[in-house]
Amino acid sequence: MGSETPRSDSGIRARECALSDILSPGSQLKMPPYQRSYSWEENEVRELLDDLLNATENGRYHFIGAIVLVRMEDNTYQVVDGQQRLTTLTMILAMMRDLETDPVRKAEIHALIGDSDRTMLGEGAAWRLTLNDVDNPFFREAIQAEGATLRRDLIASDESNHEVMQKNLAFLHEELEELGEATRRTLFETIRDRVVLVRVGVPDWDGGYEVFRVLNTRGKAPNSHDIVKTEILQHANFDQAEASRYAREWLEHEAKLGGGGLDDLLNIIRQLYGRNTKGKTANVFAKVVLSKVDSRTFVDDELPRYVEAYRIVLKGDPDFGPLTEAIRAPLNHLRLLDHRLWQVPAVAYLYKHPDDGEQALKFFQMLERLAYAMMLHFTTASARQKRYQKLTQLIQGDKPLFDRSSPLRFAKDEQKKVRERMTGRFATFGQRRAMALRTNAALENGEMITLEDDATVEHVLPRSVPEESYWHATWPRTQVQRELCETLGNFVIVPQRINHQADRLDFREKKRIFFESGARVFALTEDLRHRNTWTPEDVRARTEQLVDILMDEWFSALDD
Repeated sequence: MGSETPRSDSGIRARECALSDILSPGSQLKMPPYQRSYSWEENEVRELLDDLLNATENGRYHFIGAIVLVRMEDNTYQVVDGQQRLTTLTMILAMMRDLETDPVRKAEIHALIGDSDRTMLGEGAAWRLTLNDVDNPFFREAIQAEGATLRRDLIASDESNHEVMQKNLAFLHEELEELGEATRRTLFETIRDRVVLVRVGVPDWDGGYEVFRVLNTRGKAPNSHDIVKTEILQHANFDQAEASRYAREWLEHEAKLGGGGLDDLLNIIRQLYGRNTKGKTANVFAKVVLSKVDSRTFVDDELPRYVEAYRIVLKGDPDFGPLTEAIRAPLNHLRLLDHRLWQVPAVAYLYKHPDDGEQALKFFQMLERLAYAMMLHFTTASARQKRYQKLTQLIQGDKPLFDRSSPLRFAKDEQKKVRERMTGRFATFGQRRAMALRTNAALENGEMITLEDDATVEHVLPRSVPEESYWHATWPRTQVQRELCETLGNFVIVPQRINHQADRLDFREKKRIFFESGARVFALTEDLRHRNTWTPEDVRARTEQLVDILMDEWFSALDD
C-alpha cells in the first residue's frame, strides 16, 4: 500500500502498509534491549478498541501511526517505536482467536500471532512479536499460545508489569465476548485489512537509538527513565549483547520500584550529583551525572545500590538485623508525610551507610523529627529545600551528622514554634493523617501505622454539623466549631467502614460504633472510651495533652 519514500542522507525509509503486512508469516518483530516494558492500562486499551469498533461500524480505515523498525543481520526487526500498540493489538487478536468457534477462522486470526505448525517447537521464529526478556515468557504463555487468554491460569509476579497485562485481558474478554460472534468476525477483518500504519525503516542500531530518542522526547513521552536508559547505553558504547544484559537489569530495577519510582530515583540521583540543576530529569541526566561518572561504573556499581536504598524508602522495609523493627518505625512515619523532600537525604544516607544499624536508627529518628518540623514550621518549599540540602551535603561529605550545628538539631525558639503550630488547625488531609497516625504511635500501647493499614482519620466533632444535630447544644458557636474541628485533639483513628458509619453522628452514637462494632480500636481512639462529654474545653485540653506527648518524644527523649 503506497510507495516507499527513501531519504538518502539518513538511510531512513518510510512507507504506508497494512498491519497484516508486518504481522505476516515469517515476520519476526523483537523489542530492543533499551525498550521499556508493556505499560498500557485499561483506558488506553479501551481507546484503541473503540477506534477499531468505530472503523468497523463505518467501514473505514484506521491509522495507528508510525512503527519504527531496525533490520538486524539475522533478518529480524527490532521495534524502536510501537511496542504498546503492537502488543495490545496482539492481545485483542489472541482474545478474538480464543473466543472463535470456527477452526478455520481461528487459524486465520492466529496467523497474525504466530505459525501454528511451528509454535509447538517454542522457537522465536514461530511468533510475530517478541517482547523483552522479562515480559516475553508471560506474553508467550498467557497470550500468544492458543487458548491461553481464556485459561488465565498464570500468576503475575509482584515484581513485574504482568498484572497490567492480566487486567487488560480481563477487560478485553468482557468487551469482546459481549460483542457477539458476528461483530467479532467483522472486527477481525478490520484489523487484518483496514488497520494501516507508516512503517519507518532505520538502517542500523545507532540510527535506532537516535530515532527512539527523537520520538520519545516529543509528544506523549514514555517514562523519563526510558530516555535516560537510552542515554546511558549510548554513552557506554555497549555492543548489542551487553546492552541486552544491562537492559534486563534495568527492567529488574523498574520491577522493584515501578516506572514512576524509577523516574523519581533518577531525579534524586541527579540532585545528589548536581544540586542546582534545573529541567526534566531526562533532559539533563547525562550532562549532570554521566559527565562525572563512567556509564559502566554507574550501572554496575552505583545504580543497584541506589535502587536498594530507594526501595527501602518507598516500602519502609529496611534490613538492619536486630534493629530492623526500630528503624522501620521512623521510616514509616516519614512515608505518611505529603512532601517528599526528605527522600533525598534518606537515599543519600542509605547509599553511604547501608550496614550501621545503631547510627541508622538515630539518623532516621532525627530525620523523621526534622521532616515533621518542616511540615509544621517551615512554610515555604525553598526554606525546606535549603535545610535538606545542607543535611545531604553533610552525608555526602562524610561530615558529623549529630553535633549541635547539624540541620537535624533544633534551637529552643524553633521547638517553640513547632509546638505552637501543633496546637493549631491542620487544613489539609495529608497533614491531618500524618499527625494523627504519628501521634497514635507515641501513645502508651500505641503502634506504628503504615500507609497500607486500614486506618483513617475521623473527626469526632464533624467537619460539617447538620442543622438538626445535637452537636449544636454543646458547640453553639460556629466559629469555635471551625477553630477546633481540625485540631489534633479532635482526631481519632478508625477503619474505613467505621469512618463511613460514624460520619456526622452525635458523640454517644459515635462512641457506640467505635467500641461495640468489633472493629480494631487504635490507641488514639481508646482514650474516648471513658469520656462522657465532647466539648470545646475537652478538645482544647486533649490537644495540649497530645502535643506534650509528641514534644517529649521528639525533643526531650531524642536529645538526651
